[in-house]
Amino acid sequence: MAEMDIDPAVLRQLAEQHLRVAEETRAWAKPPQDWLDAFIPTYGKIASPVYDALIEYYNARQQAGENLADQHVRTAEELRAAADAYEQADHDFANKIRQAGEGHDGAPTGHGGPSTPTPTGIGPAPVGGHAPADGVRPAVPVSSGPAQTGIAPMTPAGPAVPEMPAAASADPAMAPGQSAPMAPAAHAGADSGVTGTTTSTSPGSGVYAGTAAGPVPTGPVPVGPMGSTADSQSAGQPGVPANGTNADAVPVPMAPTPFGAAIAKAREKQAAPSYMVGEEVDGDLVVARTLLQAVLAATEATAIGLHWSVAVLRGPAGAGVFITSNEGRGWLPAGMYLPREVSTPWVWDDMLGDTGGAGSPWEGISDPARILVEFALAWGPKANAELVALVSSAPIDGGLRTRFPNVAMEGFVGPEYEVDLRINTPDTADRLALAGSAEAADSTVEVPEAQIRARLVQFAADAHGRVARAVASTPDAAESRRIRDRILAVVEAGQPVSRQWWDELREADDLLAAAMLSRRMDVGRVEPGELRVDEEGAALRGLVFERRCNELLFLLAEEESNRQLLRDATYAYDQIMNHPRFEDVSVPVAVGAEEKVTRPVGVPGQVSAPSVTAGPPPGSTVSAPAGPPPVITTDRN
Repeated sequence: MAEMDIDPAVLRQLAEQHLRVAEETRAWAKPPQDWLDAFIPTYGKIASPVYDALIEYYNARQQAGENLADQHVRTAEELRAAADAYEQADHDFANKIRQAGEGHDGAPTGHGGPSTPTPTGIGPAPVGGHAPADGVRPAVPVSSGPAQTGIAPMTPAGPAVPEMPAAASADPAMAPGQSAPMAPAAHAGADSGVTGTTTSTSPGSGVYAGTAAGPVPTGPVPVGPMGSTADSQSAGQPGVPANGTNADAVPVPMAPTPFGAAIAKAREKQAAPSYMVGEEVDGDLVVARTLLQAVLAATEATAIGLHWSVAVLRGPAGAGVFITSNEGRGWLPAGMYLPREVSTPWVWDDMLGDTGGAGSPWEGISDPARILVEFALAWGPKANAELVALVSSAPIDGGLRTRFPNVAMEGFVGPEYEVDLRINTPDTADRLALAGSAEAADSTVEVPEAQIRARLVQFAADAHGRVARAVASTPDAAESRRIRDRILAVVEAGQPVSRQWWDELREADDLLAAAMLSRRMDVGRVEPGELRVDEEGAALRGLVFERRCNELLFLLAEEESNRQLLRDATYAYDQIMNHPRFEDVSVPVAVGAEEKVTRPVGVPGQVSAPSVTAGPPPGSTVSAPAGPPPVITTDRN
């Protein structure tokens, strides 16, 4: 390893910079006393509430500035002490060399020569409690206080020891997206010198989650769908200590999965020197961001206005990663395979007793991050968990940042092509396994290969008919329905569908997606946790049903019908039929003859009278006499 040369003069120069920053911070934090003194005389006593608020604000700002300046001063003192310690260590080390060479013709004894390690007790302790490697001088802790800005540190921030991924559950019967909560590794002891955010991971997918301490909750509600129970970290598992004192120092092999490799690379990149004093790596935020970046890379061709968000919830029993989109009930596109530990808030409706069976009040919200926040507020108290990280492809609302200042948030996340979620791997699952109903998933196994195409056609035709009866037609949906009628008639007749018709259906589907933009709800002014189910979302819900019908037809456009197509079609069909607010309207069996109404059909340019089918009024019937006609005689006399 190359030798790292640290100049004490550089440390003293950094100390001077910290002192200047402290002085500037104190000057900035001083209240504008002259302006405040003239406030009441200028605006009058009616402005006293504003004046009191200003005084409170400037006092708080001054206190915060003083605290920050004190931290810079302490950092400067530590840098100066480190520089002095380095100089003293060099001086003592030179004396040791001279003493070793005395009496031996000036030649130093031993095999180490000038590169002999620094004697114990000389100089500051190395960061992390580990001795430096050969040829590397001991690193100096730049600051033990909170993170500072503007000054480049001499050593990168972050963990100094390897981190232990938590063992995943080995239960083969555990359904994807609904596994038991994971018990994280305990924090390292105070004497380990570990700084930064400690994280854990599930070997199946490499999804890391931050460390949490505390007992496992006894309730039946899990924290989330990631990992195993706390008992899995007992002495029964090899390589995992029974107590969590030094658990972070015990590396456990992780299965080499694509998503796990992406997480590891993202963490390594995040832990690289950022030249920000005291900056730490947030493992939960890295997990959420990496997953969202991969999802965005796999869904670039999706409809306009579709946004995604990922959240990490953490509790004493472990962590859970949740994802949602802002379309329908967290719709997931076909052809995307997510890690099995990931879940969606919409599959936990049955466990949220306050929904009343009418569906979650988050449906139709334009901001997917707000959906996850609402879910965290409803789910957290039941699972003894709280929101710790939140990322979104859309901007994060400022009100959420203010309401949850301790949650790591990041908006405007873009795609990253490190891992391809369009390829199915052993540690991933499709949308039906993650977000579909158990009945729908079981039904796909019973369909023979030869009947898959017929089942796809049945799904498309049945959904089209049911939605047409249950949802009133609108100008936005009329074109899609007309094209679906035409395509279904050709498909059911066993004839090929024109490519132009498929293009027309895609254009009509894009118009539906655009029409949904103005119907999504902006709930920025509603306090988190105060949303209620509203009937105003019925129009938007109808458009979502229309898009799922279009999706079922698009699956028929595939040349080869396989079981994965059947699973994707089952998911889209399930999104309609198992929606808690979808009301199916049955078709009348028959119409009686007495209920028929016959309307005249006239020829253009003529006037026709309607046919009279009613009889004469009662009592006005004329009947012929029963006897012979009377004889009439004429007297001619």
